[in-house]
Amino acid sequence: MIHWTIVGAGRIGTFLSGISHHHTLVDRSQNLPQDTGPIVVCTRNDDLDAVLGKTQMNRRSDLIFVQNGMLNSWLSKNGLTEVTQALLYFAISKRGDLPVDGGGTIVTGPKAQTFVDFLAKGGIKATAVDALVYQQGMAEKYLWNCIFGLLCQAKGSTVGEVVSHHYSDYEMLCNELGALTERGLGISLKPGWIERLAAYSNSISAYRGAVKEWPWRNGWVWSVAQSPLHRTWLQLANVDIPNSIRQ
Repeated sequence: MIHWTIVGAGRIGTFLSGISHHHTLVDRSQNLPQDTGPIVVCTRNDDLDAVLGKTQMNRRSDLIFVQNGMLNSWLSKNGLTEVTQALLYFAISKRGDLPVDGGGTIVTGPKAQTFVDFLAKGGIKATAVDALVYQQGMAEKYLWNCIFGLLCQAKGSTVGEVVSHHYSDYEMLCNELGALTERGLGISLKPGWIERLAAYSNSISAYRGAVKEWPWRNGWVWSVAQSPLHRTWLQLANVDIPNSIRQ
């Protein structure tokens, strides 16, 4: 029987800890148990350094990261080439709520299928994919967070309302930030991504996004180019743009 370590007791971590009785739930300040199975890191991106510092070298291949945003540079800097990553396409409004599965969760890395099977026990459909497919999917989810977070905050709307009432604004911002993301990553997004992200938003229509974790989300594409539409919506959303940007 696999014993899971879940790091982070927020919405995602609390849900995952309820999937199996064979688990240990710890917060980011606690030491990780030794000699257990996979370690699912559900903390905020800014807490990743602290979690990694508490992870023994021989346990790092057990790590599974479920964070949104651009983790590529951080993973490379820390030599984490043999870890598992997951893009979670389900929403949990508050801790303890049941998830709304939008479909499309993908996982890559050495423990991908193990985590896919684990999520299935919690009613979440997921697929194990190779690294390139994951990168394309990561770029899409990254853009979803950046674009819907920004428009929700600027317009005081839910993601469903953005699609229903502000689709032209959404589409124009997609075209601008999508091109910059492709340039920054050196990849091509799969055709139909704008429609897929809109469909996902409709599947969790009551969710209300916001601009969060600037260095890992909007800040990354801002560092590729300070594009005009992005600037306009950041101003309308009253986002205070930091001087220093994570590359």
